[in-house]
Amino acid sequence: MLVVEAPSELELANNPQPTIYVLDDDDAVRDSLKILLESYDLTVRDFASVPDFLNELESNGAGCLVLDLHLPVMGGFGVMDMLTRRGSRIPVIVITGRGDSQTKKRALEAGAVAFLEKPVNDQSLMMAIQAALRTRRSPADSRATRGA
Repeated sequence: MLVVEAPSELELANNPQPTIYVLDDDDAVRDSLKILLESYDLTVRDFASVPDFLNELESNGAGCLVLDLHLPVMGGFGVMDMLTRRGSRIPVIVITGRGDSQTKKRALEAGAVAFLEKPVNDQSLMMAIQAALRTRRSPADSRATRGA
């Protein structure tokens, strides 16, 4: 049996409580993810639209983004590219209901720390969040999304 340590218990000395941003246009998915993450005592901010998320993202805050690839107006790859252009180093966990090997490869090359297919397995998500909270994207991580 795999035991997942709650991310809130990670050693984050001298860092503020991490914020887990959830960006997904599906209300049910967003609500489910928020309930799950809050059950681990994580701070969660959820968004249905890209503009709302980009306006609220704390530039220097600790945390990560759980990002749906298929969003109206600007898809997940566009969001990752926008974050890179803004100089954001927030780690990204990509979730999608329509994944394939090429999409996974592209997401990881664009700097995603994990690629998960919906329905998302709780333990897989929590492990991905742990990994994301231990890292920050560098601008070079997102080379693949530029010009995409």
